[in-house]
Amino acid sequence: MSDSLTVAKHRKNLQQLRAETEAAIAVMQATYDELDPEEAASDVGAGEDEGGSEGDLTRFERDRLRTRIVEEGLFLEVIDAAEERAKGKSWKTCARCGKPIGDARLEALPATDVCVVCKADRSNW
Repeated sequence: MSDSLTVAKHRKNLQQLRAETEAAIAVMQATYDELDPEEAASDVGAGEDEGGSEGDLTRFERDRLRTRIVEEGLFLEVIDAAEERAKGKSWKTCARCGKPIGDARLEALPATDVCVVCKADRSNW
């Protein structure tokens, strides 16, 4: 790691995080679209007395993927906020206490807006 995180490096880290998040959403969306609940429901696999059908698993997996897609979409909003903060002078400042976030934390978690002390403070959860 570098001695000092520059705003240019921080913006690059945020762009990479955005690209990874968008790619993950695309993969999950494609998987979601491939899972046809109607096709699985017609499967004559295990009966209800044998622990459920494949259709149950397909519906469960589609629900799980739908939830993850929404969560990742919300994370894109967090990245947007971090990119906005990077346009100002206080992008390295904790949103809660006003102290420095720390370069190592920002490199590890580019979208964060809180220092490790505030994140660990359970009264803020």
